[in-house]
Amino acid sequence: MITGIIVVVIFLVMAGLMMSKKLPALLALPLMAVLIGIAGGLPALGEEGILTFVLSSGAIKLAGTYVAILFSCWLSQILYRTGVTDTIIKKAAELGGDKPFVVSLVLCVVTTFLFTVLFGTGAVAMVGAVVLPILLSVGVPPIVACNAFLAAMCGGYCLNPSNISAIANITGVTMSDMTLCAAILCGICVLFFVVYLAWNFKKNGAKFAFAAPVKETDEAEEEAETRPQLKGFRGVMACATPIVVVLVMLIFRLDAIPVFLVGIVWAIIFTVKGKWSKYSSMLVQCCYEGFKDGAPTAGLMLGIGMIINAMTAPTTQKAIQPFMQMITPRTAVALVIFVCVLAPLGLYRGPFNLMGLGAGLAASMVAVNAVPVIALSAVFYAAYRWPSQSCPTSTQVVWASNFVGYDPVTTTNKVFWANWVVTALSVIIMVAIYF
Repeated sequence: MITGIIVVVIFLVMAGLMMSKKLPALLALPLMAVLIGIAGGLPALGEEGILTFVLSSGAIKLAGTYVAILFSCWLSQILYRTGVTDTIIKKAAELGGDKPFVVSLVLCVVTTFLFTVLFGTGAVAMVGAVVLPILLSVGVPPIVACNAFLAAMCGGYCLNPSNISAIANITGVTMSDMTLCAAILCGICVLFFVVYLAWNFKKNGAKFAFAAPVKETDEAEEEAETRPQLKGFRGVMACATPIVVVLVMLIFRLDAIPVFLVGIVWAIIFTVKGKWSKYSSMLVQCCYEGFKDGAPTAGLMLGIGMIINAMTAPTTQKAIQPFMQMITPRTAVALVIFVCVLAPLGLYRGPFNLMGLGAGLAASMVAVNAVPVIALSAVFYAAYRWPSQSCPTSTQVVWASNFVGYDPVTTTNKVFWANWVVTALSVIIMVAIYF
């Protein structure tokens, strides 16, 4: 029992350091893994050693997930450099015509569509730099535009094979087990931004004016003009890349890495033109830039793997078992209450954020085996939707907020209560389906 309390204290201290920006998550997670290993009585070396099992083996535990993320970021860069991303967004804006609400909805739907394959802050910046100015130009207030865009992005992330792979690897379920959960959460995100936009349009009306002037730099405009314009059959097929990736995942039930490789090959087939040497150089540059975009998340995955190993080591589990047995819910109602009440703890890399402390908590609750693993996985994925969309420490939230001229705390506070309600409803739905 005492060991369990010590581990909780370690969690709280590390969360406090991350929230106060005293220690970045990239450093806090490995440090926490080492401290948990020490608290759990793990030796320095050996089969359960802190240096061998926790650090060395933990660093590669989620290798499949962070390699998938890197491939996803590579595909993101290819779609951006070949003009696929711009083409999809601009066609969507044209489809909306001169109706601000329709334009806003279509752009958000397209953003969700794109982020089923795109990943990383670089991809958010690529898409957001086009989508957000259009939203602002049709009269959507800056904070509303930012939150609607982030909700749409989160909807795509819910179906993104990289994120599904992450929860599958952390809890031990298969990706196919999580596809229904992912689809439902994607639909909930879409409903979120539809209702959010409708309520704000009704409240503010259509102003047809720039809510906040956002101008592209000359360099950005020049770059946009040099990107190729996609036309004809090959253009349509290139723009269908996200659909192809999602369908391959759902139909063939492949892991994330081959799914993204199929997407990369598909994009290459329908966008290649001109001299192959020049095109292949562009592919290599996309790989470098994509891996650079994915590096922050891949770095977090190293620490998350270490935490999982530290928490699931037999010696640690034996030490914290009495405490985990006491706090882990055992019924459907208890699980709903537990997660819904504590859902805000997913913010600031807290214990319901799978890209933070949540990985350790999820692994420990799975080890207790008090509730079905698939139900626990779905509930944690549902809780992860909130920090993925509106955590002030998430790089995509920081970028989008700064782009429209607000700090991330102000932006996320506007939808704090809405996110809590939506998270609670999501958790109830997941427990009803999977428990």
